[in-house]
Amino acid sequence: MEKLAYINGDVFLYWNSIVLTLAAATAICFFLAFYLGKSGNAAAAFGAVPLCLVLSIVAARFFHWYSRADSYDGFLAAMTDHSSGGYALMGVFLGCFLAALVLRMVCLHRNLPEMLDCMCLAGSAGIAVGRLASFFNSSDRGQIVASTRSLPWVYPVTNAVSGATEYRLATFLLQAMVALLLFLALTAFYRRANKRGTVRDGDTCLIFLMLYGASQVVLDSTRYDSLFFRSNGFVSIVQVFGALALGLAIVVFSVRLVKARGFRVWYVPVWLLMAALIGGAGFMEYYVQRRGNEAVFAYSVMSACLAGTAALTLLVRALGMTQKRKAARRGETQQLPGENGR
Repeated sequence: MEKLAYINGDVFLYWNSIVLTLAAATAICFFLAFYLGKSGNAAAAFGAVPLCLVLSIVAARFFHWYSRADSYDGFLAAMTDHSSGGYALMGVFLGCFLAALVLRMVCLHRNLPEMLDCMCLAGSAGIAVGRLASFFNSSDRGQIVASTRSLPWVYPVTNAVSGATEYRLATFLLQAMVALLLFLALTAFYRRANKRGTVRDGDTCLIFLMLYGASQVVLDSTRYDSLFFRSNGFVSIVQVFGALALGLAIVVFSVRLVKARGFRVWYVPVWLLMAALIGGAGFMEYYVQRRGNEAVFAYSVMSACLAGTAALTLLVRALGMTQKRKAARRGETQQLPGENGR
């Protein structure tokens, strides 16, 4: 149930809507700050904002309809009537990417990775605020926790059937904290690396997708309202997309390493270790679904496996960037892909 913030006749304003509006405003402001500060391209910046909003709403509603079709009278009703229903955050990711791609195709900007970097930084700030909307409804919670009743681990929710108060894992708050930490860490990385000229455009986006995706593989597993594929009804769409984001970063940074240093035999054990860690995380997902009473153990191991995979991926990226960093430190003018020569 949504909590009302304001009533005036037939006008009802909910806290959930207020928080989500603030989240969108936060993301927009940070995007404009980052993108205008980096490129100075006002036409692309101000063209991206309305396009992102429109495409994100459409894509977010589509994904929600896909997994919650029984909540709507039909596809047309879901896409045209926004007075009720929900939205899926993954649609915002797709909408923003499509907006950046469209603007690139019409030549309002020429550097797609640069815009995606700024969108990811702004998006992490927006997610950190937007997830707090669950303070005012019963969404985005996990299983009942008996050991503690304090934030940030649990938050009370009223059972819609029995009316009893249940203390459930505050997944939404953990997600907000992860997004905030990513925003702070990646902003520091982005500003420092761009000042030194040792970062490729698009790297910030890839690192964000890798770390955020890995975190959602774990956190979405704890939710009681995850969105699932229609084909099976138990595989989380968010977990699959999170794993794909992690895999994308591994592939891109591995290819870059081979191009920069050539193939070395010792790369193979590193890749095999990554595969083993990903496999371990996948096994723990299977494990926790069948032994919910051991959730702390399962999620701890899963988190450790994914953190190890992310650390190895960052190591692979660092090794692939070594030569360019050395060149930058010597003051050479080696140009990075996606940057204009100076």
